[in-house]
Amino acid sequence: MSEISGKTFKYQKSLPKLPVPPLEDTLNKYLNTLRPILSSSAYVQAEAAVHEFAKPDGQGVELQKRLKARDESTEKSWLIDWWNDYAYMGYRDPVVVNVNYFFVFKDDKRRRDPASRAASIVKAALEFKRQLIK
Repeated sequence: MSEISGKTFKYQKSLPKLPVPPLEDTLNKYLNTLRPILSSSAYVQAEAAVHEFAKPDGQGVELQKRLKARDESTEKSWLIDWWNDYAYMGYRDPVVVNVNYFFVFKDDKRRRDPASRAASIVKAALEFKRQLIK
């Protein structure tokens, strides 16, 4: 396993860290995601809550400071432990379709039988592993 890790993550430490996004950007994205799913009155309430959260003496500013402190206190990403612990390891639903959408497979018209399709996916995964340890 260390042979795979050595090649796969060879340049990991030289990559830049994931930045802590500005609070304002995060809150704007949050409101943009709410807009299509909330009624006008519910959106106004959400918007008011976001503005309260973002006030200079609000919780948002304090939490943003804590995120930045976390970022400065580690060589790795401020998010990595939370992502691994809560999005992958602590998440009890199927991770592939609910967390990591990259792994959702396109409909394969050549392999309609589930066993054939599963075998094809396993074969491709093994080929990928073989290329990693080459």
